[in-house]
Amino acid sequence: MGINLSSFLQWRFNIYLYLTFGWNIAKIFVFVFGTLYFFFNRKEKERVRNAVSEGIGRGDQRTQIEAVTKKVFSGILSHYYEKLFIAFERPKKAAKFLRQNIDSKDLEILQRSLSKGNGVIVVTGHYGAIEYIPTLLAINGFSVSMIAKFKTEQLKKKVYSQAKTYNIRLIDAENTGNVIAAAFDELRNNRILITQCDEIEEWKPSKREKMSFLGRTTGLDRTINILQKRTGAEVVFGIIHRYNLKRYKLIMCGHQDMLQRFGHESTLSIGEAVLRLLEQFIYANPEQWYQWKKYLDIETVNRPGRGLKTVKPPLPLRPALGMAQ
Repeated sequence: MGINLSSFLQWRFNIYLYLTFGWNIAKIFVFVFGTLYFFFNRKEKERVRNAVSEGIGRGDQRTQIEAVTKKVFSGILSHYYEKLFIAFERPKKAAKFLRQNIDSKDLEILQRSLSKGNGVIVVTGHYGAIEYIPTLLAINGFSVSMIAKFKTEQLKKKVYSQAKTYNIRLIDAENTGNVIAAAFDELRNNRILITQCDEIEEWKPSKREKMSFLGRTTGLDRTINILQKRTGAEVVFGIIHRYNLKRYKLIMCGHQDMLQRFGHESTLSIGEAVLRLLEQFIYANPEQWYQWKKYLDIETVNRPGRGLKTVKPPLPLRPALGMAQ
């Protein structure tokens, strides 16, 4: 298997360039290297284009889809820049950047949920500046644990070192014998557990209950439902919306607020609700989601099942939760 984008951007020589010239120049390097990567990996580029077209496209909107797709590639490279920045920047400077450049008013939602004493599951997705969430919470005094996977050994070592500095506990998804049991322990200690609802390759689809995500119907993944029911933890949906690489907004939403948003669909399980809310953000801002390459891997089913609800708004897309752009 050839080298992937993450590994390519993390070549030792590339890291040397980022650190030598500083992060303002590193942005240029990441975008230049990323553009070269997609030039030479045209199958991967075409896969992303096809996914965007299927996920949000309409036959009579080719021009608009083309513009959105260009923004998607820019969003993918922005994500990798943020990933490198938070892993390799000195902690004091990284913390200062996060405090100054992220509107974090919604942390009060998290504080209220944590005060109930059963831990909090912060469910996020591969959207916006996801890499900044654990550090942002940690520098604001929250006890943070997270399930993590690493594309390169170099990044793994660096992230573990940084996590120790910020007092973030990592659960290595590939080397922890029972990840769910480890997650239970963190929540029982009234900590915040950060997990993702759109790890497509990790979904364990139910044979009985179905869900729709970005127009594709598949079996419901019950992982978050199991975590919540067995621990009694509060569940908060959270993302960091990226306006540009110097301006962000933390957006959080509690379980009851999610259900109120869906009105008559308030019988949704928590696993369905967080995925539905993420779906709304992706429809409104498709360039912020960088999982498009894996979208076509979603296992589709056609037979009848419980819990199937599909919402697909027409373009043009508008921001979710009244968020100004």
